[in-house]
Order: sequence, then C-alpha cells, then structure tokens
Amino acid sequence: MTPLHPATILIIEDDEALRQTLAEMIALNGFHVLVASDGLAGLALARSALPALIITDINMPGMTGFELLETFRGDDALRAIPVIVISAKVDRATTRHGMELGATDFITKPFTEAEVMHSIAARLEKKELLDELDAFAHTVAHDLKNPLCTLSGRLDLATMMLGQADEATMRHHLHEAAHSARRLNDIIEELLILSGVRRQAVVPQRLDMTAIVAEAIDRLEHLLKQSGAHVRLPAVWPDAFGYAPWIIEVWVNFISNAAKYGGANPLITVGGEPGVDGRSTRFWVQDAGLGLDAAAQAMMFVPFTRISAVRVKGHGLGLSIVRRIVEKLHGQVGVESASGHGARFWFELPAHAPAPTKIPPVGPPALFSP
Repeated sequence: MTPLHPATILIIEDDEALRQTLAEMIALNGFHVLVASDGLAGLALARSALPALIITDINMPGMTGFELLETFRGDDALRAIPVIVISAKVDRATTRHGMELGATDFITKPFTEAEVMHSIAARLEKKELLDELDAFAHTVAHDLKNPLCTLSGRLDLATMMLGQADEATMRHHLHEAAHSARRLNDIIEELLILSGVRRQAVVPQRLDMTAIVAEAIDRLEHLLKQSGAHVRLPAVWPDAFGYAPWIIEVWVNFISNAAKYGGANPLITVGGEPGVDGRSTRFWVQDAGLGLDAAAQAMMFVPFTRISAVRVKGHGLGLSIVRRIVEKLHGQVGVESASGHGARFWFELPAHAPAPTKIPPVGPPALFSP
C-alpha cells in the first residue's frame, strides 16, 4: 500500500517552550513535524529528511539562523526549501539581510496561530507552483520530444521513399507517425487536465458512480476490445462526494492501465465499499496480471513535481494526475499488489459533503511568545 503523507515541516528553535508550542500548533493543522533545538541539529535533520518547509529562529547556539540560511543556499538539495524566520525583534536591515540569504518570510514574536499557518500555506503554495513549473518544463522537454522526433523521422522517411518503396512499407511509416501524433495529443490532454485541476475550484457533489464508470468504459471502448478485456461491475455503488469530470479521468486511468498490464484477455474487477471509519468510501480496480513488487509500488503515484526524477513506464504522468485529483477532493490513493498476484489500484473520497473550509483571520487572539 502506498498512502499519501502530509507535508513535513522542520522547526529549529532553541527555546523549548516555544518549540513545543509551534510543534503542537502545526501538527494539529495536519502537518508532520520535526524539531531541532539548535542550528547544527537542524541542519542535520534538514539534510536527512528534506522537509517541505523550515521554520527557524535567528539567535541560537552553535549555528545562527543566518548561518543556516547561508548553508542552505549553498546546498543543491536544500536551497529550494522555503524558510520562515521567527524572531523576537526584526528591523529592516535584519529582514533585508535574511531575504538576501534566502528567507521567504519573517514573523515577529509574539505571533498568532493564524499568522504562522497563513505564512506556511503561502510558502508551500508558492513552492508547489515553482516545482510544478520546473516539472512541467521537464515533461514538455522529455515526454513531448520523443514522440515528436518519431513523428518527424517517420514523415521524413516516407517523403524520401515516396515513389520508391512498396505500399506496405509506406503504410508502416505512416502508421508509426500516426501513433506518435496520438501520443503527443494524449500528453497535451494530460497536461491540460493537470492544469485545470490546479486552477479550478469545485464544490464536491454526490457522485452518480454508475454513470461515471459507464462514461469511462465508453471512452475506453477501443482499448478494451483491442486487449480482449472484460470489466466486471458491482450491482450497487456506495455514496461518495467529488467532482464527476475529474473522477471519470481517475477511472479511465485505472481501467486503461488494468487493460494494458492485466495479462491476456484481462479480467478487470471494479468496485467500492464504505470505509470502516464511516467518513470515506474506497473504490478500486483489480487486475489479474503479473502484479508489482514493493519497489515498483513505491514508484507509483509520484507527485507531478517528481516526474523528472522518477519515470514509471506507462504510468508516471497519468497516476500523478490521479493523485492530484484525489488530493484536491480531500481523498487519498494507493496500490496493493504482490508479484504474480495482480494489482489493486484504489482511491478514497469523502462519504459525506465536506464542511466549508474556514480560514481564521489574522488577529490578536492566541498570542505565542517565548
């Protein structure tokens, strides 16, 4: 199983009471928290854990916050991690110096919970946007370049052999060119879906899963016939909330992968059941193919921002989009498998309408100071 994990935030603060207060506050907001009591310990933790964000004090024994910032800036693995500086007194010169060293925000003690959480959310969102821009550029360069080269090469060959090659050879080159063109279109469609998921705000509604799965199967009609696949459907579907157009994409991805990797004439079983906690509903696609070992499972559902580092043949971009969709709808995804025993790809959605998100105002309540 490969569940999603909350973002990790590293707190580097020598004041024990304040360090504990920050840790509890951030953990209660759904993050995984690591703590260090001085700069040297914080640097070691940052290098080993590579957190999503770092919060540090300035004045600490052993290594100051500014020395940490300078070290981060010179480390390829750490320089992109946003750093929020929390200090008792920050004048303009100090702030400017910290920003020059790479600090992304300054918070002055005493502070409110709202101030800290707003800063964290803003820095993580900005980092995600920058990471996605980098990943997008790599995807365009890598995933589009290969089929584009094939398309261009096949058309060049067909042009050179026009009037000389037999019809079967010409048809072969044109068939390969058409296949590459379709792959280019598929990649562009995937990137457009990913962009839409990031930008579009949706209100989850109760899903008609019978109609949603029927639409997905209809879109895959040619692939299912070509592979000889049979899809076994449940008699009834449990309730879940989400956004139907996105969930269709999830089913299309899962079912198409089962058709491709489920063996000869694959039997594909889809289903759903209420979660044991009563708050979520799990849906799945089960195939009877060769299955996945632990190493392969660990490479599934990589974030889109890691596509450049992890290439999963036939899965990477599509499953990254699935992950993004389900996360956006307050759910999670995973896979269960063993070599030789098929694979079950699953996703969970809320079983009830999500409560409206309330963002606390930045104001004087809940002040925290050393």
